[in-house]
Amino acid sequence: MNPAGLKVGAFCLMLATLFAPLLRAQNSGSIQGTVVDQQGAAIPSATVQAVDQDKGVVARETTTGATGLFNLQPLQPGTYTVQVRATGMRELSRPGLQLDSRQVMDLGELKLTVGNVSEVVTVESLTPLVETATADHSSVIDSREIQETSMNGRDFQSLVRTLPGVVSNDSSDFRLAFNNTDSFHINGLRGSDNNVYLDGAINTDVGANDGQFTQLSMDAVGEFKLQTTNFAAEYGRNPGVLLAVNTKSGGKQFHGTLYEFNREDGFDANYFFNKVNPDAATPITPPTPKSELRFHQYGFNIGGPIPLKKLSPWSNKKMFFFFNFEGTRALKPNGSN
Repeated sequence: MNPAGLKVGAFCLMLATLFAPLLRAQNSGSIQGTVVDQQGAAIPSATVQAVDQDKGVVARETTTGATGLFNLQPLQPGTYTVQVRATGMRELSRPGLQLDSRQVMDLGELKLTVGNVSEVVTVESLTPLVETATADHSSVIDSREIQETSMNGRDFQSLVRTLPGVVSNDSSDFRLAFNNTDSFHINGLRGSDNNVYLDGAINTDVGANDGQFTQLSMDAVGEFKLQTTNFAAEYGRNPGVLLAVNTKSGGKQFHGTLYEFNREDGFDANYFFNKVNPDAATPITPPTPKSELRFHQYGFNIGGPIPLKKLSPWSNKKMFFFFNFEGTRALKPNGSN
């Protein structure tokens, strides 16, 4: 590569390094609550940590204020364990907290009991399904729903139509125009009012408001959230809805998949009225052959830790990666389903 190309590459890397934290902050949520003792009195200066369970690292750490309040932010969508420590108190652990995109999770009062600091009290309880910390009206479709729902064409946006208030003028899920964003309407709004964000950055082609710059493979989507009311100020631009998509991230162990999804007319039964009726009194039109269909979606993904001697050694992993590739090869005549 020539020196000019190296300079351009270094400049792009510098911009990505500078702006990546801002994009992550736009995509992040928070966990808040109040630390109290058994009598309900606030405990100030308690240490509160949010541990990312998939990566095994402390994502955020803070201390409680004079009133016992804490706020762990920003936190990326994921599964967390909240750990609370205070002098003269048993450590409290709240595992399995599933934080969605832009969610403000309020844990309420976390009660510590007097005891040895080395003792740990683990609280196993479900977080409320109704978000009480904000007035946001939203719905979330997580990675498991995306992966385990069979969809014709494997377009994750088809799942938007399973949410309340969503209708579509698209008669078939089997579409090759994967980056389309205006084929569904929410609460009576136009399809061109839809806003799509990818990992905190605007992903809508604002020139026509009908497509995305980047269309993710289903296997790269961690979850997506549809927000219909009460947007924060940074999500303006037009009065539609906000579809926020989050990509997967690597964890402390290596994981990967290799896949191929195939549809062909040879697997399909013929249309009933295309068949010849041998009992007909008069000859009928010869049967119409099935439309030829070839549809292949193939790819792979892999994620895990990045081993670097000083920055992210095996004993203390701090850097992670996730890579996905998907290709599509199709022959689909007009009018086929």
